[in-house]
Amino acid sequence: MKKKLLKEITKMKSKMGLLNEDVNEEYIGLRVMVYYNLHKKTFSVTYNGRVILYADYVNLKNVEFRVREGGKDRVRQEMRKNVHAFVIGDLMDYCNYPCENMPEETNDRVITYNPYKYDSFVKLDSEEPIYNANEIDMINTKNKIFHINEVER
Repeated sequence: MKKKLLKEITKMKSKMGLLNEDVNEEYIGLRVMVYYNLHKKTFSVTYNGRVILYADYVNLKNVEFRVREGGKDRVRQEMRKNVHAFVIGDLMDYCNYPCENMPEETNDRVITYNPYKYDSFVKLDSEEPIYNANEIDMINTKNKIFHINEVER
């Protein structure tokens, strides 16, 4: 029922010209896992364990921030990065890599993760751990520093 409603909303947005042209409608509404791809310098969006797209901008709802302990421990021990931190949520919008028309990043409500400094994702301003959010924007900026902003609507 929920996926059907999301698909109908996506169709209406498309007809009204409100949908990004790069968006493949079949992915909207899927529960996805997103991580920063160190090789491609962009986000990898996965569904059922396989990468379905690369994006410079991702908007997710019903978000969970997850850090795998084993991977985090290995990063700290080997001093070498690996994929072990994910943002999980319902895919609402994205812009394929490379993205020309990306939203501007803000300095408000920024969420970050550094395996050498934190055990979980944290709010940048307070360094308070964060495990869930209603909605976020993930923005891969031109200088290849990405922002995760909690959206307040």
